[in-house]
Amino acid sequence: MQLCCVCLLGLLYLPLLRINHTNLMMNLRYFARCVSIFILLIPGLDGYAQVKTTKDSATIHQLADVEVSAAIPDPLPATKKISRKTLDFVQSNTLGETLSHIPGIQNAGFGPNSGSPMIRSLSGNRVKILQNGLAVSDLSGISPNLNVISDMDNLLGIDIYQAEASVRYGGKAIGGAIDLRDNTIPRQLSKQRLTGSLINMGGSNSGFKQAIDLNGKLGGKWSWHVGGMNRWNYDLRIPGNTKAPIAYDPAIDNLTASMAQVDVDKVTTRNLTLYPYISQFALDYLNDPQWGLSEADLYTFQEKSSIGGMLVANPKNPVYISGQPAGTPFSTTTVRSITDYAPVQRGIMPNSHSNSYAFNAGTAYLGKDLDIGIGFRRSYGYYGIPGFSLRKMPGHTHEDGSAHYNQVYLPINTRSEHNNVLMESAFRPKGVGLHEIRLNYSTGFGQDSELTGSYLANRFQSLQHNLRLEIAQDEIEHLTGLSGFDASYLRMKGAGEERYLPDNSSREYGFFTQQKISFSPLEVNLGYRRDQVSRRAELTKGYTPSRGLGGGKLAARTFGLDQYNASLLLKVIDIAFLKASYNQAERAPDVNELYAGNDHYAIMIEENGDDRLNKERAGTAEFGVGLKYKDISFSLSHYQTSFQNYLYLAHTGISRSGGFLVKEWRQADTKITVWEAEMAMLKSFGSFKINMGGYFDLVRNMNVSHQSLRDWAEGDYMPNMPTSRFGFSGSVSRKRIELNVLFDRYLKQRFLGKNINPEPPMPAYSLLSVRCSFKSMLHKFSLNYFLEGSNLLNVEARPQNSLLKYLAPLPGLNISMGIKIGV
Repeated sequence: MQLCCVCLLGLLYLPLLRINHTNLMMNLRYFARCVSIFILLIPGLDGYAQVKTTKDSATIHQLADVEVSAAIPDPLPATKKISRKTLDFVQSNTLGETLSHIPGIQNAGFGPNSGSPMIRSLSGNRVKILQNGLAVSDLSGISPNLNVISDMDNLLGIDIYQAEASVRYGGKAIGGAIDLRDNTIPRQLSKQRLTGSLINMGGSNSGFKQAIDLNGKLGGKWSWHVGGMNRWNYDLRIPGNTKAPIAYDPAIDNLTASMAQVDVDKVTTRNLTLYPYISQFALDYLNDPQWGLSEADLYTFQEKSSIGGMLVANPKNPVYISGQPAGTPFSTTTVRSITDYAPVQRGIMPNSHSNSYAFNAGTAYLGKDLDIGIGFRRSYGYYGIPGFSLRKMPGHTHEDGSAHYNQVYLPINTRSEHNNVLMESAFRPKGVGLHEIRLNYSTGFGQDSELTGSYLANRFQSLQHNLRLEIAQDEIEHLTGLSGFDASYLRMKGAGEERYLPDNSSREYGFFTQQKISFSPLEVNLGYRRDQVSRRAELTKGYTPSRGLGGGKLAARTFGLDQYNASLLLKVIDIAFLKASYNQAERAPDVNELYAGNDHYAIMIEENGDDRLNKERAGTAEFGVGLKYKDISFSLSHYQTSFQNYLYLAHTGISRSGGFLVKEWRQADTKITVWEAEMAMLKSFGSFKINMGGYFDLVRNMNVSHQSLRDWAEGDYMPNMPTSRFGFSGSVSRKRIELNVLFDRYLKQRFLGKNINPEPPMPAYSLLSVRCSFKSMLHKFSLNYFLEGSNLLNVEARPQNSLLKYLAPLPGLNISMGIKIGV
């Protein structure tokens, strides 16, 4: 009873913390005392629980890692499945960070509150995020600051599809797909009238979180679900300075200074002794505003000037010194000072606050031959980006009526909210050669805003419809197959004084089939998909067209896309396999690549589209080997993808007011090569269970276009690419205690690109995470106490693939503790 009171008081009290900012320290001390009392009560309560029970039943009632009833035979299963149990340990604030321990997947982080999966150097519009097979209401592919806000505690698991995902999910999965299998609409009949769990946790450098998951049944065929989560944090701590050392290096170039958001006050002095002549033309027209000449134009290497169509001798430079050594610099630069756009504090990541919540509810009829359900999801997030933007603020008015404005740098914030209605159904006919017919539909309304401080820069309202039909064949001798159709519609309407996209709409239709033929020990997999994609943009009041290559015309575009794959799997005796596959995929440019224009505040660039862009085409060949013997497994894979018309944001070399770099969407051929290896071992020693694993991955994204413009701006490799790395994981469990450890080593980047100037490599770093959990029972309640730490080495970690690597590292050391109560 005492334990229940402490838990309830803690759960009721914690939400008040985000409201009462002025009493933050007092609240934290109160929370720490509650946790201390709570921990001290554990031994006595555990003993009390043992008196009331006759056996050790310390199990946690949680979302089961299950498939739907009468699961569809899948000819092309997910490359990797993340179970609910694994998610309890690895889940983080963002989806990208959660999946970053898997070979080939890194976090395309945009600050601590937004991160999407980067699969083999591909992310954004090339990695499709789904929930139960349907695209989520997600604009993160258009703007990386728009995080996928998901209730991770409501997930049954995560399915990861890599190179072959485009056949199943279309061109936006050209780099892979992530399917979040959630429990909003129940997928199995509940065994009890009420089951569920309640989570309460807080961290020293991660904020606070509560989550609830309730499930039950109505009669013999109906199940229901209600769940939600709430989390928030204030500005996070970091080991050292928020900005990379290069930000304060006097040798910093202008473009890197813009990305690091620093002003460099410098004076350049020309070495006039190197120029033998003074231009007579410049002398004659120096003060003529028509020519716009300056003293820098006076000195020249030319003996004569052309004036009025005649060659006139140039006078000699009296300070010229002949015979100077080769390589004598033409000028010297003296840096007077380097100052930040906005003040920053050592040890604190600026503007890293976050507040988000999610709610989900649904019900389903689960019969013998028919399942049908309906559900609702809502998510909200308001969080900061550790960067600043220049804004013109009203000042005072002069006597003549003219206004004076002050220019100040304000933090960049993001606000997102989405509402979705879902419908899922499955019918299992008898005697017609079909195993199951599944029809899913969702409709959603979203609103995503980017703000400078509290002022609206732009806002996009989106309306989305998604429909998907899957038909699974009965297994006939050696043949298994899955075919289907999907359609989606997205409408975006913009507002705000700094819109970077016009109003637009997209329609996408596709049908596919995937067939597997098995003749032991050989499996052959063949698949094909055809898509039709249309993009439309409207020039409405308040929007200025792009200044890019062709985006200002806002031309409507339609694309036909073909996806196909073929793979062979050879099982060698019972312990090894060989795999070879080829996948051809195409992707249509998205609306930002075609129509973007103006300042995109959240990513701190001026983004310019081009409505003449062509579709991407990628051919991927994979070769792999694997071995599984008793409790040990090992796999090694090599991938090579050749892109035609690879789309990328290219530097122009221009930086406008406010320090925003000007970039535009271009296309060029690219080749990606990948090596991945993974090993795992599971052993039992008496009551101890030990699970160990290791991996490494290497990816190169190479420029093979032989275009002089790309060679000049981006170099031999694409900039901001993930580094090679390796890692280890391990877990030890005995009865009610479990210990989990994760270690990842990110190496210094060897395959560097350019941001016009050579891209500097970030230092190598190591990340260590540990989690310890303890289970017990109290009456009918299961209790799971956990203590976990992340970045335990407290290192300054700046991922090479982060667009904000010069502005902010990963958060520093964090210790979290919490409890999960199950019924």
